[in-house]
Amino acid sequence: MSDYVEFSGIFNKGYLPHMPQPQLLYAYFEARPGEGGPAVRLPLNFSLVLDRSGSMSGAKIKQLREAVRTMIGRLEPADTVSIVVFNAHTDVLISATTAENKAALLERVGRLEAGGGTTMAPAMRAGLAEIAKNLSPRVASRLIVLTDGQTTGEEDCRKEANRVAEAGVPLIGLGLGTDWNEDLLLDVAQRTGELGDAYLVRQPDDVGPIFDQVFTQMKVVAQELAFRLLLVQGVEARRVWQVTPLIKDITFGAVRGRTVLFGLPELAESGAGFLVELLIPPRNPGQYRFAQAEVTYQVAGRAGAQTARVDLTAEVTTDPVLPRQVNGRVMNIVEKVTAFKLQTQALDDAARQDIANATRKLRAAHTMLLEQGETELARNALAEAQRLESGQGVSSEGRKTIKLSSSKTVRLTPSDEDK
Repeated sequence: MSDYVEFSGIFNKGYLPHMPQPQLLYAYFEARPGEGGPAVRLPLNFSLVLDRSGSMSGAKIKQLREAVRTMIGRLEPADTVSIVVFNAHTDVLISATTAENKAALLERVGRLEAGGGTTMAPAMRAGLAEIAKNLSPRVASRLIVLTDGQTTGEEDCRKEANRVAEAGVPLIGLGLGTDWNEDLLLDVAQRTGELGDAYLVRQPDDVGPIFDQVFTQMKVVAQELAFRLLLVQGVEARRVWQVTPLIKDITFGAVRGRTVLFGLPELAESGAGFLVELLIPPRNPGQYRFAQAEVTYQVAGRAGAQTARVDLTAEVTTDPVLPRQVNGRVMNIVEKVTAFKLQTQALDDAARQDIANATRKLRAAHTMLLEQGETELARNALAEAQRLESGQGVSSEGRKTIKLSSSKTVRLTPSDEDK
């Protein structure tokens, strides 16, 4: 176990039934900061690009000011921040500066007011220009864009996202309310690589908690993570999913025969988790090592790559009772992935006017989400199923929730393992 990164791996069950045909086995891997991780986190270098159009007036702009104040309050002196605001025009409210004088930064944020139209692309360009002043492999850079409305010049936004990607800067999109284009925001985020992401901020009160999530995921403790899973003869990897901090199918390109390879540019304090679906061939009773996993990574200020490894074993048994024992932690993750797949597939079905399959999958997702305690997501899945059954289409808010919120997971703590 490394002082900087803890790496663990576990199957969804420790005992497999002795049977003549292949069987499925799920492996969950997690990398998270070790005891030395927080001590070596990279300084931040980010720009907040904030919509201050007329629709942001009232409670929205008030909550936004409070959220930005809270974020600034958590910065370290070596962190760099800039704030760009936009409506029909773009203004640099705070040019790139370190957080040594927080009082001055907070005073400027207090002046933030709302009014005017919405043109986002020039603000994205200005935010990147501020980040570029301190761009370096030795800092964690992010472009954070918040909007609550439809922007003019969508194609210009996509071009700016490409420029952000070329600079190697992940873009985090935050959509407040329901009057914005989730396809555009998700597109510009995903154009910037594995760490690009988008969030649904349902109401002004949620701005602060979402900012807190984003802030945690910017606190980088390791870089250039490379994961490798070596499978023994006969074992096949069928699917590979990233599950933390968001659910994403990464099977394509990751599975290479008996080796599974994938990587992440950075590991943040929120950690990273991956689920691999394996097909195990028939085996005689006995204890077997089915896979070995390792992660290599770089730590700021440390020469050379660090490595952590873990072996995954399970027992094939003739006992009919032992294989019924499952790891609740891993099965919870399997169910989260399954619920996410069902919902996203339902959107595709609905777009093809296959209403029967769409509603069936949404109702199945509703049941799974309820069992997981995800009551809000469960209510959304059921509401959209009922809309489809009544002859209506998927609602704008429902589509946003499925595309953005349903992919988010929270890393399970070790205490969850035996639940």
